Amino acid sequence: MPNNSVTRLKIQLQEPNPLFTRWLERWLREAEQRNHKSQHKLKQALQALHSYPLPLYSGRECAVLRGFGSTLCQLIDDELRQHKMMASHVMASDTTERYQQQVQQVVEAVQQQQATEAASINKKPKKLTKKAQQEMAAAEERERFVHMDAGSFEIFLLVDTQETSGKNKRVLDQTRSYLQSLVVQHEVRRLTVGDFLWIARDAAGNELVLPYIVERKRMDDLASSIRDGRFHEQKHRLRQCGIPHVIYLIEDYGDNQHVGLPLDSLEQALVNTRIHCGFHVVRTDNHYRSMSYLAGVTRTLVLLYGAKFLHSVDKQSLHPICPSDARVGLLKFRALYEDSARNAQLTVREVFVQQLLQIHSLSLERALAIVERYPTPRLLLDAYAVCETAAEGRRLLASIPCGPLQRPLGEQLSQCIYEFYTNEFN
Repeated sequence: MPNNSVTRLKIQLQEPNPLFTRWLERWLREAEQRNHKSQHKLKQALQALHSYPLPLYSGRECAVLRGFGSTLCQLIDDELRQHKMMASHVMASDTTERYQQQVQQVVEAVQQQQATEAASINKKPKKLTKKAQQEMAAAEERERFVHMDAGSFEIFLLVDTQETSGKNKRVLDQTRSYLQSLVVQHEVRRLTVGDFLWIARDAAGNELVLPYIVERKRMDDLASSIRDGRFHEQKHRLRQCGIPHVIYLIEDYGDNQHVGLPLDSLEQALVNTRIHCGFHVVRTDNHYRSMSYLAGVTRTLVLLYGAKFLHSVDKQSLHPICPSDARVGLLKFRALYEDSARNAQLTVREVFVQQLLQIHSLSLERALAIVERYPTPRLLLDAYAVCETAAEGRRLLASIPCGPLQRPLGEQLSQCIYEFYTNEFN
């Protein structure tokens, strides 16, 4: 009689989770070496893992076992992720050489086919977008050499748009009206530096900038710009623009008694501008006198440059102009406009100067002297870190010579800068 009894076979893997076991054993050894309290949890988890008969595929699945908390499960998931990445790299490295050979063969075949097609078919060039065409034309215009023969150009006064846009639109534009009455050839356009400058323009539309630029300020505007820091920032940008002769045209505001700052402070600021910056400061009684001065300068420039040969140069090639020179190198207007734009790319050194100018009583000359010694904020902070005491750090900049007279910066400003760059603000 046949035996119909069925025998149930029990199959159990000898080590269902060898990776997890190896990782737990390694973490347990490290915890025991450091005598870390996590070793007890790891022993408990390792024992539970040995007793579990089925394979586990993630740290999350291990959460059903005793001793596996959320931290340990996350560690296993992280380790598993790295293991899979390493495994994929190993598999890829085994076939890399053969794959590269196949790819190289395909590339050579495609290149040979493209060379054959290029030789037989005259492909039409891809049509550029309007923006790309404008950018290409602008780049070519900047690179193109411009030459103007004597008498082949006219000289115009350019007026910044902010000088002609009054707050009240019903009020007559005095700037333009005065210039028209004084018979001054002028144009109104946006300038990225200064309020007035002069250009020479030939029949082809090429424009070269004469080496004079004017920043006009009424006394109340001067006081306002000193208070909010614009005064130092504007002087810095004027010095960097490349035009050698900078004129500050200062216009009185009544009796200059109610302008926001004491008159002595304003006078001192103008003296510093003349001596330290080397700018030419001109004082006028009112707006009409200011426009009359610009009309006189325009006529003088027509006489000085009308019979000269002008040509374009870059900013680095500019050199002082002698009145007897027959040939004069000048900047292109487009180059000046783009390089002086507020959104132009600034160097770390220039940003550092502008940052220092925001500190009260720190003039442009003093800021430049500091940046000459420490060109970046990182270098200044490193110098502060070397100081053994805070008192030494506060005196670090005190002896730096500033301006033409080489006067020291002083302990008060040195301490102010130290506090500004070392204090943490919450």
